Amino acid sequence: MVTHHPSSKMNPWALFSLIPGLSHLLLGSYVLYKGPKRQLNITFALFAFSLAVWSLSEFIHRLDVSPERAYLWIRLGGFGWCFMASLCTHFVLVFARREKILKSRLAYIILYGPPSVILFLFLGTNLIYKQEPVEMYFGYTSAPGKLVWLYTLNYLCLYAFVIYLFLEVMRKGIKLEKKQATPVFFGSTIFLSLSTATNVAFPRFGISAPELGTTLSIIWAISVFYAVIEHKLFIVEPSIEETMLVPEKYSLERGIGYLVKEEKPDKGYAIFYDQITHGGYGLCITKFLPEKVRERYNLVKTPIVWSTFKNIENSISPKDIDALSSLVSDFVRKTDKALVFLDCFDQIKFASGFGKSLSMLRDFKKLCNEHGSNILISMTPELFEKYQLEDIEEELKRVEKE
Repeated sequence: MVTHHPSSKMNPWALFSLIPGLSHLLLGSYVLYKGPKRQLNITFALFAFSLAVWSLSEFIHRLDVSPERAYLWIRLGGFGWCFMASLCTHFVLVFARREKILKSRLAYIILYGPPSVILFLFLGTNLIYKQEPVEMYFGYTSAPGKLVWLYTLNYLCLYAFVIYLFLEVMRKGIKLEKKQATPVFFGSTIFLSLSTATNVAFPRFGISAPELGTTLSIIWAISVFYAVIEHKLFIVEPSIEETMLVPEKYSLERGIGYLVKEEKPDKGYAIFYDQITHGGYGLCITKFLPEKVRERYNLVKTPIVWSTFKNIENSISPKDIDALSSLVSDFVRKTDKALVFLDCFDQIKFASGFGKSLSMLRDFKKLCNEHGSNILISMTPELFEKYQLEDIEEELKRVEKE
């Protein structure tokens, strides 16, 4: 083992690992906080944490440390980079709505079997990377072993599959899903291609250059952060209200769309509250301030999305039909007994036109029918033409009190 110590001065290259490491840790924690029970959020957070482990361990072994301490932290970093590609693939499978693949045990063996073997070989042998740390001007690192190609082949195959999944979403997905996938696709492509060059290809061919994989991973983090802020990735997590002991006042047949014609949406919210306090998962899309809606209608846990032209968290533009469709589709698909309530259909009509709004309503009705859920619309009749009301009433049923 190398016994030479780096100089006592802190290596500035360590900062190139610290910044992305903290970024991944914060981004993963934020997404997990926004949806601690949602599979998409969980898989994303685990992927981010794997990058954080890799980056932060590299930060420490690039500091002014002994070879023995560098060896320990280089080995600990393997728990991050060995599983990075597998966790990325798992996340993209969920994002691309390929959960059926994950129902098979074989899928988990293919995803996590090879990196587990690679980690075992890395920790105890010289086959993946050699045990003795090598001192470079950018800090300690490991020389590649005879079987490092196994690791390279594994993550390149997984990433090829990730590319395929992203391209399928960008080709076949709805508009919002395409917007979400595009920045993440390009960010991850740049990160993985360049990091493969600096961390795998250059050492393999004896090229002396800084290993910048962890530094380049900040590109991936920025691309995901952009998708979160601009295109509302990870926006809604279902949450159920406390169950009321009194009987239901309203009986809604599963798979049906319902209409309440009223000047103020009080009855609509009464029906909505009645359903979500008797075992239903609710999603409220409102044109009113969410804080006021929560306070007035006693919605404690139910997710509320504000239909507004303001670009803020948990908001959606009434003009973005694709985003609304994706939001409702995602919510209905991942919950049982879902009820989507809109008090802003008039706003959507004025922003997007009646034709598009009616088409969206029909899509919602079809979606609810397929998944045994309900859509509930509260609207002011005076804001619609007679023929528009007739078209809406053909699609939706009036709520009957028990």
